[in-house]
Amino acid sequence: MMLLVMLILTLNLAMSDGSVKSRHAIEELITRQSVESFAVFFRLYPPSKDYTYGRHTTAMLDALDKVTKQVESGESAYVCICIPPRHGKSDVASRRYPAWHLLRNRDHEVIIASYNYILASSMSYDCRAITQTVGASHGFGIKQDRSALGSWNVTGGKGAVHSAGIGGTITGRGAHILIVDDYYKNREEAESETIRRKKWESFQSDLLTRLAPVHAVVIVANRWHEDDVVGTIERKNDKLSKDYDEDFPEFEMLKFPAQDENTKEYLFTERFTEKWYKTMRSFMGLYAWQSQGLQEPKPRTGNMLRADLCKIIKAKDVPDGLIWYRGWDLASSEKERVKSDPDYTVGTYAAYDAENRAIYISDVKRGQLTATKRNKWMIAAAEDDGMEVRVVIEVVAGYKDTYDLIKDVLHGKAVVRKVTPQTDKVARASILEPIFEAGHVYLVESEWNREWISEFLSFPSGKHDDQVDSLVVALYKEITGKGRMGMSR
Repeated sequence: MMLLVMLILTLNLAMSDGSVKSRHAIEELITRQSVESFAVFFRLYPPSKDYTYGRHTTAMLDALDKVTKQVESGESAYVCICIPPRHGKSDVASRRYPAWHLLRNRDHEVIIASYNYILASSMSYDCRAITQTVGASHGFGIKQDRSALGSWNVTGGKGAVHSAGIGGTITGRGAHILIVDDYYKNREEAESETIRRKKWESFQSDLLTRLAPVHAVVIVANRWHEDDVVGTIERKNDKLSKDYDEDFPEFEMLKFPAQDENTKEYLFTERFTEKWYKTMRSFMGLYAWQSQGLQEPKPRTGNMLRADLCKIIKAKDVPDGLIWYRGWDLASSEKERVKSDPDYTVGTYAAYDAENRAIYISDVKRGQLTATKRNKWMIAAAEDDGMEVRVVIEVVAGYKDTYDLIKDVLHGKAVVRKVTPQTDKVARASILEPIFEAGHVYLVESEWNREWISEFLSFPSGKHDDQVDSLVVALYKEITGKGRMGMSR
């Protein structure tokens, strides 16, 4: 990095002396150095003029420089870079590194993969723009006949950049460099065993099978779960693990925790204050902070929802201006009703204060009912709640008819929406965890409080979880920020 500073100072001196020949000579030297060094390249083409660098930035630049030169020497390279959110990993690895690598290797193909195609193609678009800018100084650019957003080629060779969503189609594409930039979209995906398995299978079958004879695999991500993609790779590399695979390539692991375990110093104080890190830790909750923040995910210990920190309040203390939902988790099938302790139908009347990240629960209706009685009960509750309260019904298995019936009966009386869960109960309930841990759950004082708290404290190992499901149904879209009433229809 000192070399670049010296070059720029020399260039400024040459310009001040008015020496055109000297200026051109220094410019040419800087151009050559930008091809030789990824760090120099990145400094010449930063994401912004006031871009902030941290020690992790320098380490990533050096690691990726090493990857390219190792591939050029005929040896494949494998590296995982684990880093907290908002620390610039994509700026380095996905938006600029492919452009620099293609500058040196114009016959190489690069695949940028992420949890969905939209994000991957967005990063590819930014990389293409950098490549066009760089081309003016280095005599190469983008082939206009192959300049699609998701797949584009460079001039002066067979090189190309392809975008891929993990689990999507990538047939016919190859990769000398495979970059996997974030494999999970959110906490819900990470907590789902089914999704974790599908992501790993796609990584193995769809992406690793596209590699050239000599290649590099670069994974840049924040950790989510002990069984995520990086965690699985670690076990395959660990000779003491039952999952050890001697034929699986050994990955170099670079981990940048948000806070150093020994010194307690935060990672990126050049950009973020100590207060920012503490706020993020509060928002995430300790379980998520351990993985996404510290890059060392741990298994859950005990139960996940700190209902002991809920606060009991009077109805008059509930803030004005909240939008209320009645979320229904249904139970009534023959199988459910013949059990010695059948499941409950639960309707939770709740609101989410996004500004303060707080949940308010005013009423919970809970009963073991036949289908006919349950439907009448739900309709009566909606009529009592009033038109301004949104009704949200979880629709699984045989409950579509119930949703259709309730929606028809309440037409003109209440807005009724359905939600169809895509992941398991624990994954969906994980959105509640940091809010409970922060003590930002408020219950209006009532006789249902005690059993409600008891069920939440025992989740997910307790006998019943209907009240947990009902609260998730009511507020999932609000808490995840996916838009009010943006339920699947």
